[in-house]
Amino acid sequence: MARSNAQGRVFASHYQLVICDDPSGSFDEGHNWGDTGSKAGFAGSPRFRMVGTEADLNDHWVELVLSERSPDASKWERVTCCSFHSDTGYAYVKSIVDSEAMLSIDCGQGDFALYVAANNLGVDQLSLGEESNLSDSELAARHDLERYRIFVVPGEPEWEGRREN
Repeated sequence: MARSNAQGRVFASHYQLVICDDPSGSFDEGHNWGDTGSKAGFAGSPRFRMVGTEADLNDHWVELVLSERSPDASKWERVTCCSFHSDTGYAYVKSIVDSEAMLSIDCGQGDFALYVAANNLGVDQLSLGEESNLSDSELAARHDLERYRIFVVPGEPEWEGRREN
């Protein structure tokens, strides 16, 4: 049975989440962060996207969902949108330093729009004065910490870049 959603803890090393169609793949240096990518909130190539995060702790609860439409931007502090292409038929989420993905869904082959929606930007346990380590279930329940929902929508993006409320 195909998975159309997944969720879990993802360590956003170097303040970024990676969304790709092959977790063992990489990108060439020409697609790395620069002035344009930093302003837009994303870098990489259509098969290997890097999207910027905010909180210093870098440990985030992430939901990955196959969706028929873009998210309601009014429900999110920030939405970053970019194109995505899957040759493998899957979308994976991982840290830039990991060779294995933390999350995956079966999205089918083709072109997609990624809408990376975020709430509670910059809020982590350290900023709240907390020092304990959270289990996965505790992190999932903490809606006051920086968290993400990545919408994988078939077709071309309506726009590209970063929009903040």
